[in-house]
Amino acid sequence: MKKLILSAMASLLLFACQSDNSEVAVGEGKIAITVTTSADVATRAEGFTLQTPALSDFQLLITGENFSKSWASVTDYRTDDERYTAGDYTVAINAGDATVEGYGKSAFAASEQVTVLDRNRTTEVKLTARLANAIVEVRTTEMFDNYFPQSEFSVTTAANTFEWNKSTEQHLFVAAEQGVKIDCNCVRQTGKQETLPTQNIADIKAATRYILTYDLKNAGGVSITVKLNQTIIDTIEIENELNPNA
Repeated sequence: MKKLILSAMASLLLFACQSDNSEVAVGEGKIAITVTTSADVATRAEGFTLQTPALSDFQLLITGENFSKSWASVTDYRTDDERYTAGDYTVAINAGDATVEGYGKSAFAASEQVTVLDRNRTTEVKLTARLANAIVEVRTTEMFDNYFPQSEFSVTTAANTFEWNKSTEQHLFVAAEQGVKIDCNCVRQTGKQETLPTQNIADIKAATRYILTYDLKNAGGVSITVKLNQTIIDTIEIENELNPNA
């Protein structure tokens, strides 16, 4: 009799364990998504404002094993309308394409890996979208502009070359995880043309602003200093013309 009771209890325990495992394996749950945006950018300068996209500008993609579904806007997503088989998923949002470079071509993105649990549970996902590309800016000081009343700069990435327009109010966005080079052709007050050495910025990072500043010092000789943000990365000595106005 004892053996029969023990056998029955063991069977019940085994059934309970199998039932719990089955619930996790085949159950369905929900994913609730909350999206915020961040305008934080490394090397922020005074007066710098980065506009973030509207919530409706973000596309949504949810992928998992044997599952992929997208929404043209994250605002189209409804938690109660979707069910997901228990398992691991990636929830990703993006506004703009981080591989598309140019003036005003910002891109914001975020992604999180989540695990959907058993039947009817809701998994909360909080995404903070940040700048997915980088900003490059060229500046010149008054001393530089006085010595070189004409100057032309170009910014070259792995895929594109842009003429730098310092009068524009738009920022130049470039793809991250690459190197960028800046070239300058300028003309002195005397009319003599100069081609300055190429400046290279290695290992461009997302959500970072790179400011290249050209300054000039004329004390017993003419030298150009180039700063990346606040750090001097090059000093260029140029021939000083015997001209009191040069």
